[in-house]
Amino acid sequence: MSKTYKYAGLTKELHQRLINEHAALKEAHPKDYKQHFQKVRQCSEKQAIIILQALNNAVVERQRISPQTVDRLKGIISDELYHDLKAYLSKNYTRGKTTRPVLDKINAGLPRGLFKRFQEEAEELRKEHPNNLNNYIREVKDCDQKNANRTQNALNLCYAEKAALTPLKAIQMEGLLSRDLFSKIAKYVLNNYEWPEKLDDEVDRIVLEYRTKGELGRKKPSVKRALYTALAMGL
Repeated sequence: MSKTYKYAGLTKELHQRLINEHAALKEAHPKDYKQHFQKVRQCSEKQAIIILQALNNAVVERQRISPQTVDRLKGIISDELYHDLKAYLSKNYTRGKTTRPVLDKINAGLPRGLFKRFQEEAEELRKEHPNNLNNYIREVKDCDQKNANRTQNALNLCYAEKAALTPLKAIQMEGLLSRDLFSKIAKYVLNNYEWPEKLDDEVDRIVLEYRTKGELGRKKPSVKRALYTALAMGL
């Protein structure tokens, strides 16, 4: 029997409102339910399916609703419910001791084509070093066994789509992937994920070393992004 999450991590009243709006959506769009999600969110069919499945899972209490899911429901649910959910989760949605967004693990959070290339190179690494991959990582990264274990674990988790390939994991994999693939992955994750301040120096270095046609980091929205735009453009 699958695990259930009472009220999807919400109050009974909020969860009931979510159920009511979900039912109203199904009733209003009996033949174009998925297409409605695509139209409102201006997204692909695959992305629409991810959003509607997350909503369905929350309604039937199969999983907790996350701040990320609520963000994706903007325009689909009523503004009133959207803002009430955001307000509640900002104070009550926690993982461990800190509140943080839940990252997509499908394709390790990468575009499909980029993920397939990552898998192919990870497979080649395993074939080339079937019995000593950890030693190879230590040699390439010039690190101790503990850090090599972390890098190997990150590689394995992302390969199996059990974790998103974040800026930290990308940095861990530098030197293990081809320069072309690493630069493309770095460009994507730095444009789509935030990173802790402790990684700023490493990100600075990567932006300068791997910038491709002056675009790496250019689209990253935050206070930091103006800096990385300037760096990427060679200013």
